[in-house]
Amino acid sequence: MLNSAIVTILGIGLLLLIALPAAYVLARYKFRGNMIFNLMFMAGLFINVNYIIVPIFLMLNNGDKVIRSWFGHPFLLNNLFILALVYAAMALPFTIYLLSGYFKSLPKEYEEAASVDGASYFRTMVQVIMPMAKPSIVTVILFNFLSFWNEYIISMTLLTKPGLKTLPVGLMNLMAAQKSSVEYGQMYAGLVLVMLPTLILYILVQKKLTQGMTSAG
Repeated sequence: MLNSAIVTILGIGLLLLIALPAAYVLARYKFRGNMIFNLMFMAGLFINVNYIIVPIFLMLNNGDKVIRSWFGHPFLLNNLFILALVYAAMALPFTIYLLSGYFKSLPKEYEEAASVDGASYFRTMVQVIMPMAKPSIVTVILFNFLSFWNEYIISMTLLTKPGLKTLPVGLMNLMAAQKSSVEYGQMYAGLVLVMLPTLILYILVQKKLTQGMTSAG
């Protein structure tokens, strides 16, 4: 459970750090290549990471061979931070698409007023636009929390050490270990552990989620 919490929090943090500025710039500013970047991120919506998990594994494994030859130990596989980075990259197209739709709906007058007051582009984004986009950001956090928390295939492929397994992989191992003699008490206790954080988070942000989906949908 701790591994899942670490990976999920890291993944969402990395995702927001990259997606918020990218979505803001793509939605609010016109520059050469703007359309190309938008098309590239929209094309990413059609890529299912489960279909490219083998190339990702081979790429990280080859990278580990190089790192091992330099430093004596691998780094890319069996690393919670790298798994979180893969999760963030996987969710980037949808997140930018959703946030861009919300940013485009905000009036330009807010940025003009901030510019008159002497605010830089970065300060305008952080202090003016992001607080207004809170419902959309909460929606992104909840959707990606569900995706990262329940993800199984990538975690099982990139983390092979038992001490680094995430909760869905541990639950599947629990069910596999029981084989024909199913202990329903243990199995349902494991299911509750997987579901409980998601239910608590949804209860806390339900109102903001509805606002975000209505505004950015």
